[in-house]
Amino acid sequence: MSACLALERVSLGKGIEMESLFYRAVLHVILRDHYSSFKSEKRVGNVYAKAKSFVDYVHRALLRLELDESKLSDGDIQDYHDTYKPRMGEMHAFNLLKVTLAPCIEGLILLDRLCYLKEQEELSFSALVQLFDPLLSPRCYAVVGLKN
Repeated sequence: MSACLALERVSLGKGIEMESLFYRAVLHVILRDHYSSFKSEKRVGNVYAKAKSFVDYVHRALLRLELDESKLSDGDIQDYHDTYKPRMGEMHAFNLLKVTLAPCIEGLILLDRLCYLKEQEELSFSALVQLFDPLLSPRCYAVVGLKN
């Protein structure tokens, strides 16, 4: 997953939506504390886009997960938000580190695949070819091999 992060997009300011990641992380803490590390086949999905606040986000997520909302008051939910808000800088730094390392990881994967092709005797040519702009996707390279 880290190899798919686009450094080019982040450097242009079109990168990671930190607030949605923060909401999801705090929701996870709430689920751990009040729903016994609840595991479900259901997904929260893109609740963040529709939510007007963190409290609204949590209520929508609990509905999506089919959990009892009455266990938590709006004040309790807001207290979680306020408690973890000062740590958002740490989360931002961690994600920037992941984005910085992502091209290295992607490069290692591509070079490993290219080395494998170079070792094959039945191939006359192998190379990495950039197919499109990395702004569209960091997975813009193809590993190409031509048989003899």
